[in-house]
Amino acid sequence: MDKDQKEFHRSRRKEFSRLIGKDSIAIIFGSTHQSKSYDGDFDFKQYKNFYYLTGFTEPNAALVMAPSGMQLKIEEKQRKANEVLYVQKKDSLMETWTGRRLGYNKVKQELGIEEGKINFDIKTALGSKFLATYRKLYVNLSELIKLNGEMNELVTQFLNNLNIISANVEVIDASFLLGKMRSVKVPYEIKMIKKACDISAESYNQTLKMIRPGLNEYQVQSSLEFNYKFNGSRENAYYPIVAGGENACILHYDSNDQVLKNGDLLLVDSGAEYNYYCSDITRTFPVNGKFTKEQKIIYDIVLKANKECIKKIRPGVRYTELKDLSDRVLADGLFKAGLLKNKKDIKTYSLHGVGHHIGLDTHDAVTSGKTLSEDNDKLKPGNVLTIEPGLYFPFNTKGIPVKFQGMGVRIEDDVLVTRNGNENLTGAVPKETADIEKAMQ
Repeated sequence: MDKDQKEFHRSRRKEFSRLIGKDSIAIIFGSTHQSKSYDGDFDFKQYKNFYYLTGFTEPNAALVMAPSGMQLKIEEKQRKANEVLYVQKKDSLMETWTGRRLGYNKVKQELGIEEGKINFDIKTALGSKFLATYRKLYVNLSELIKLNGEMNELVTQFLNNLNIISANVEVIDASFLLGKMRSVKVPYEIKMIKKACDISAESYNQTLKMIRPGLNEYQVQSSLEFNYKFNGSRENAYYPIVAGGENACILHYDSNDQVLKNGDLLLVDSGAEYNYYCSDITRTFPVNGKFTKEQKIIYDIVLKANKECIKKIRPGVRYTELKDLSDRVLADGLFKAGLLKNKKDIKTYSLHGVGHHIGLDTHDAVTSGKTLSEDNDKLKPGNVLTIEPGLYFPFNTKGIPVKFQGMGVRIEDDVLVTRNGNENLTGAVPKETADIEKAMQ
């Protein structure tokens, strides 16, 4: 872990400690391996909130934080600490099979966390007697109940202890507070998201050149994924949607196994991940490199909605305003094209929202919306969001001419809210019809 990343995670722990306040303790569990089949596991992925605070990517770990301090036995001595990371013990045999482990004694040096201990030592911190010395306990409840293996053994008694201490200790899910922190990205995070977007843009531009009738959807997917990895991304931000023709009308289509047909459109919704941070791009291309008249009509309506919404983004604007603007532009465009008689019916063809926050998760787990006491619908500098209007016309859509049926169009960009406006992070991928056709030639 380099100096910038170490400082980023340290700053997140410092801010989280400030928010939970004195007389509080937080226990944030990392992820464990998830079984795939028989003796095989899915690729390991760290819980995002745990990663946000630590940057640690090994399984079977937990972070304990106490702003007022906690007395712990560390290397046979009683010591006061504010943060302790519990990790797997070093094991030469297991490391031969599954890879090197950091070990507790390198936690401070490598991660910048105050103290490190073996994960089985967390039993003391999970005990009712220890927890009862605090008034508030923050824990990632929804994630700890999914823990497997050795961590499952450790948390079973902890869950029972929560009932014992509940009359004296307020138990709070940490996800909400961490979500509020994650909604506004700091410079390090913006740098990571920009890198993910740059990798995705390069991959789209390389893949765009090879799209043609007769290819299979999965071949387009394979080009994207090859270029992601070749350019520094370890994996997809999410499973790609590569949808030719009417398949684009299935919003989360992921079969990606059909042959691309001459005259159809191809909707590609994919993004690379970089250091756990996500990108999310959608473009719609003509399979043969040339938009038909009808395809261009629909495409230009969606493109106008995309551009108008991005143009409007600045601090203080409500996300819900962007959705209303998108629907209005789409409805006006279809009405002028003679495809919509009543503008209120636009939701029949637009189907989904205008976008979402993006960060450690593609649909970022951040606080949003408006309640009686809080307004998280207004955009703030440091928010990163997607803008993705779309129109969808499956075959046999009532009232829509046959030439417009069997197509879906979505155009999506990732946008950073800046102090004075916004920055489109994915503008390097062409989206004007003339630019797309030129690139595909």
